[in-house]
Amino acid sequence: MEFNFGAKVKEIRIEKGLKQSYVSSEIGYKSPSMLSEIESGKKSLDVSKIPRLAEVLDVNIEQLFFDKNVHNSRTIECDEK
Repeated sequence: MEFNFGAKVKEIRIEKGLKQSYVSSEIGYKSPSMLSEIESGKKSLDVSKIPRLAEVLDVNIEQLFFDKNVHNSRTIECDEK
C-alpha cells in the first residue's frame, strides 16, 4: 500500500472540520484549488509549508505522515551500569 500524503491531509482536515479555503489561506495559498490538487495527489506541497500546515491542522508533523503519533510509540532501551 502506497502512502498518499494528500489523502492524509484531507482526512485530518475533514476530521478537524476545517474548510479548504481556510487551510489554504493559512498556509499561504491564495486559492483553495491548490490545496485541492495537493489532497487529490495532482500536486505536491512545498516542503517549507509542512510545519505551518501541521500547526493549522493542530497535529504533530509526524501525524501528517503516519497513522499514529510515532514520537509516543518509540521505545528507548538503554543498559544500566
